[in-house]
Amino acid sequence: MIGFGTRVSRPRIAARWRAIRRAAKRVDARVAVLLLACLPGACAYLEHVAIQSEYERLQHADPRQIILKHMVERDTFFVVGQTNDTGTVYTGVPLAVAAYSSKFKPHELVDTMVPVVAGTHFGLNLPAGDFDLLVFADLNADRVFDSAEVVGQARLSLNRTTVSDKILDRIGVELSSPRRIAWADPIAAPAQAGPRPSLFYPTGSIRSLDDPLFDSNMATLGMYDPASFLERAPTMFYALEEDLPYKIPVVFVHGAGGSARDFEPIVSRLDRNRYKPWFFYYPSGGDLDQLAELFHRIFLSGTVIDLVEMPMVIVAHSMGGLIVREALNKVGGRAKETRVGLLVTIASPFGGHPSAALGEKHGMLVLPAWRDLNPDSRFIGRLFRKPLPDSVRYHLLYAYDNPSAVKLSKNSDGVVPLSSQLRPEAQREAARQLGLESGHADVLANESMIAHLFGNMGRVENFFPESHLRVLRLGGYDVPLSEGYSPIMRYIVANLGRYWMAISKGVLEPIHPEQERFVRAVRGEEPPSRDVVREWIRFLGEHPGIDDDPRPGVRSDQAQRDAFVCGVDCAAPRQ
Repeated sequence: MIGFGTRVSRPRIAARWRAIRRAAKRVDARVAVLLLACLPGACAYLEHVAIQSEYERLQHADPRQIILKHMVERDTFFVVGQTNDTGTVYTGVPLAVAAYSSKFKPHELVDTMVPVVAGTHFGLNLPAGDFDLLVFADLNADRVFDSAEVVGQARLSLNRTTVSDKILDRIGVELSSPRRIAWADPIAAPAQAGPRPSLFYPTGSIRSLDDPLFDSNMATLGMYDPASFLERAPTMFYALEEDLPYKIPVVFVHGAGGSARDFEPIVSRLDRNRYKPWFFYYPSGGDLDQLAELFHRIFLSGTVIDLVEMPMVIVAHSMGGLIVREALNKVGGRAKETRVGLLVTIASPFGGHPSAALGEKHGMLVLPAWRDLNPDSRFIGRLFRKPLPDSVRYHLLYAYDNPSAVKLSKNSDGVVPLSSQLRPEAQREAARQLGLESGHADVLANESMIAHLFGNMGRVENFFPESHLRVLRLGGYDVPLSEGYSPIMRYIVANLGRYWMAISKGVLEPIHPEQERFVRAVRGEEPPSRDVVREWIRFLGEHPGIDDDPRPGVRSDQAQRDAFVCGVDCAAPRQ
């Protein structure tokens, strides 16, 4: 997965509202009134006009890379990498990844990700320039990453020539013995309680929808100051629970100024035995081309999330539909790419938005997203340059209840014109279209929309056959394990143990080459190919009678076979 660093404090903004008034005076009064009338969140807009003005002043007075990163009209680059701990030396040790620049001052710390788990992905948001990338390990557990705890190092060069799409990925940093880097100042771990750790996702990715990260103030920050948003939000990928591989992922993509919380009316009714909700939570004022590239690399490329043959469902609202549609242009039929079984877009402005053109022409602060949402932009013009991949069944949902006090007709949903939602190219791609008498935000709670979505999600076939799913949903074993088992193996025993046992004993037939290799290793016909397989063989040796154990939650072979016949309802309670 991909992650972005903890907060680096923005320069303090003195006399903010005086600056807002000064900025407003520099714009023709008629245009300012028009902006205030047409743009949602006008106060937030003017506040961030002042903040950007202050960034510009500070950069002239005392230039720094960290200030450039926060200036929305400057290029920023995403760096996506992974720490490679081949010797598993740093398992369970908190890591920090930090990027330093000497462009304006020696070894300026520009972005940090804390904490990082060895073997998982990290991400940084950086301006153009050359950087030293350091990985620290908190070896003495004092919650400080100091100059003697450097365990990895790399060099980065970021510019439009070397990184044309402003995303540099596949950066692998090999972890080695600790060494001292004299100029690296100590980095303190966050004082507050750390976010929930994960075995499979970056730390901080597992959240509930009422988490403050998804508050409206954070969503607004993502519109007007993407760099500050990314400093506070540790990742663009979010989940509600630890991963279980037999559930179909449903990826929710919000619109401009939105967050994962927008989808609560849908998620609260989602069948969590069949589906796992994931969220692409991004700074919505950013460059849509860049965000689409990130979405592709995280969810579709197969290099960050490898679903093997499990299909994915994508539900995108408003501007999120444009990001996903552009990301699908980047799918190239490569072997590991994700198969999207169903795409549903809801009230998406496929033809752009006239207000974006107005904001680009007259705005005091012009956001990259506005440029892309201009109906005459290159982004909108090229959005349908490639057909959707063959696997995608696409449903176009549009909204037409304009809640405005004064309206001539229902020719929009109060935000996006129907002409933009119903762009002809989008209609031609859609296997189904559905109009909903709702406003732009209210449509996500529309009963007809939710029923339509769930009904069609049910037509996406799981990779696992039903006989396997019945066992997978039974969970695992509630048994004490001796020392030396890895956290992943403990998770497998507790959550997938019954399924692994059924495959091991031939109760279920393997359905994938990896499972066939697993069975041969369990039988001693070939050496184990992975550490978890070695640990499972050890588990079988230490618990030879587990299927006959009378304790609750531990099942015999015959009980397992009975469960396959009658289904989950007659199985023992899940642990």
